[in-house]
This record gives sequence, C-alpha cells and structure tokens, in this order.
Amino acid sequence: MILQMIYSAIVFAPCSGVCPDVYVGKEPCGPSNDWSKFAEWLEDRKPTEIKEVDVVLRFLKEQCGAKHIGAVGFCWGGVATHYLALQYPEIKAGVSVYRIVHEREDRYELKVPTLFIFGEKDEVIPLDQASVLEAKLKEKCTADYQVKIFPGQTHGFVQCKREDINPTEPSILEARPDMRNKYTEL
Repeated sequence: MILQMIYSAIVFAPCSGVCPDVYVGKEPCGPSNDWSKFAEWLEDRKPTEIKEVDVVLRFLKEQCGAKHIGAVGFCWGGVATHYLALQYPEIKAGVSVYRIVHEREDRYELKVPTLFIFGEKDEVIPLDQASVLEAKLKEKCTADYQVKIFPGQTHGFVQCKREDINPTEPSILEARPDMRNKYTEL
C-alpha cells in the first residue's frame, strides 16, 4: 500500500516506475519496527552497497526501452538515491528525500542533477545535515542541485499518510510536484 501511494504521488504519464527489491528478500523496515534497533537492521542493508543497480539499469534500457532514467528515494532510499547520483551518470536526475550519504569522501561530487528534500521538524533526521549539505555542495559540486527544507514538516511528510500530516498541506502540495518536475528535466 505504501509503495502504491508513493508511486501515485510521483509517477506521471509518460513515465513508468520500478521498485527493485534492493533488500534482496529481507524484511524492509516499517512503522511497527523497534526503532532502537534500526542500526542493527541497517547492518546487512546498506543503501550504499546496492548490487542490483546495474541489473535494473540494463533491464530498464534493454527490456523497457528507457531512454531517460531517474531515481527517487525516501529515508533509506534517500541515501540510496544520493549514492546513485554520485556513482551512475546514466541516471539523469535524482530526488533524495530526508536522508543523505555520510560515509563517503566524494559525497558532494554529484554526477547528476539532484533535489534534496527535508522537513524542518523531522524527528529522525537532524536538520543541520541539510545546511552542511548545501554549503558543501556549493563548494564542491558541479552538477545542478537544490536543497529544500519545508517549514513545520516532519519525517515522512512527502509520501506518508499519517494522522499528523494533512495531504492538502501546502508543503506537501509543493514537494510532490517538485519531485515530478525534476524528471521533466530529463
């Protein structure tokens, strides 16, 4: 259900979307998980060690005839998307929502245009990472990028249907088209 919500929020004609199993059959992290064990969960699911990218890219090009490929990811997937924007120039645009790569020296050397989205009141991701990211990108990045911080928003505001998130909230109504618009640049 969550994937269907995300898909419908960001994919539009004439685009298609795929959601590869980057967990390789392992259980994804969800709202019912014990968040105190998140670091343990991450141990064998590192978003910077996705081995299926080449296979997925080849499939999209050869089997689907894709000419323009973009990536979008939320939280764990935000790190994965940031990683893809650093490693795969054949991905023409990226949207990283909430989280970023921290452990790579070249983390500010994007190869593709990338939009980074953060919520000002994100209880999971410290807001200062967005400020540091923007300053370092300005200093080191040659690709087009944008860092957007949405005032008053919490973790999950772009894609989730939570009780504390109003889907008609102006930030949500702005963030979702921002993601789609990144792909019109392809």
